[in-house]
Amino acid sequence: MLYHGFRPSLLVKVPLVSEPRTQFEYSNLTSHLLGVIVARACDTDLKSFAQEYLFAPLDAEVGDWIQDWEGYYNGHADLYFATRDVGKFGLLYLNDGEYEGTQVVGAGWVKESFQNYSQDAWVGKEKANLVGRYFRDLGYGYQWWSAGVGSRRFNFACGHGGQLVVLLDKLDMVIVVTSKPFWKQHDDEAWKHERANINLVGKFIQSLPQG
Repeated sequence: MLYHGFRPSLLVKVPLVSEPRTQFEYSNLTSHLLGVIVARACDTDLKSFAQEYLFAPLDAEVGDWIQDWEGYYNGHADLYFATRDVGKFGLLYLNDGEYEGTQVVGAGWVKESFQNYSQDAWVGKEKANLVGRYFRDLGYGYQWWSAGVGSRRFNFACGHGGQLVVLLDKLDMVIVVTSKPFWKQHDDEAWKHERANINLVGKFIQSLPQG
């Protein structure tokens, strides 16, 4: 729907897949609509708002950012960054919303974002196959996933093709992976590439001292 003419003004015509609060299913469309809400509430476009209030304080700059059919910047994906700037975003959340002495995001919001509101969460039916060999016991908060590798639990952001921001709080470590995004490509090749990146990170986490 997002790539074939969906317009936010048609939202009322999108059917629910289940009753609210009864089951988990990740939705790019839902994440996109959060971006639409922010843009409307702040009376600006999402890119301008994000650059001024989120990325500029990190000394980071967003590159190209794809828009939908009504001109809203995609809230679920399709924005381009240097890997170092993605790492700054990870550090921001690792440090409770603070970056180099400036509170950019509220610490309370960061804490709420990391809570598990949905258990056994992933995309699609073959969850274990999609997420690879190492990440287990997945949960989902406010746009952040959580998982466990061995005895270590962590929060992470994940994008199509294997983009990853992994926060290892007890080690004060951020892992960033940028990758080919496989734009509009959701087939075996794209999922294989994504699993390979997730497995690479999972194997690395497994090699770290546990505890």
